[in-house]
Amino acid sequence: MTDEQQNNTSKIYQIKILGHLDVKWAEWFYGMTITHEPNGTTTLCGPLPDQIVLHSVLDRIRDMNLPLISVNPIVSGEQGSNDEVKGVSHDE
Repeated sequence: MTDEQQNNTSKIYQIKILGHLDVKWAEWFYGMTITHEPNGTTTLCGPLPDQIVLHSVLDRIRDMNLPLISVNPIVSGEQGSNDEVKGVSHDE
């Protein structure tokens, strides 16, 4: 795959934050799906076109003073299973 092809493909990310984020913020997070988990966390999940947009999402989480739990890229075909998510995580 060429650099140009890599730049045109979105990666799916799963971002977990502490607390329940109102779904009205979905547009602010580039249309990522907002899911309230029973354990009091919120999961943001969806495709982001590049690292710049990912950092923008993380900046917004920081600016809203929301505690970040984890950021995980989802490997193709593995979105449905948390056990198969690959990435870096920090549990509180």
